[in-house]
Amino acid sequence: MTAGYCAWHQGMADDVALIIIHEQGSGAGGGEYACLPCARALAHQWTTSPGAKQAIAALAKRVAAAEAREAGRV
Repeated sequence: MTAGYCAWHQGMADDVALIIIHEQGSGAGGGEYACLPCARALAHQWTTSPGAKQAIAALAKRVAAAEAREAGRV
């Protein structure tokens, strides 16, 4: 899990995934990260890239695994 800043709800989250990559030509690029609730909403937009959809699926798996560990199921 990677704690970080969610660009969509503009706050910290326990786990985030890189959703958007900003290319800047010859300069350094950047990116925007989202937590699972925000990322799930983004997953259904037609502009969401296949890479972002894979990142969202991986984020969902990590969150489910963490919830299972907390519940003592694993």
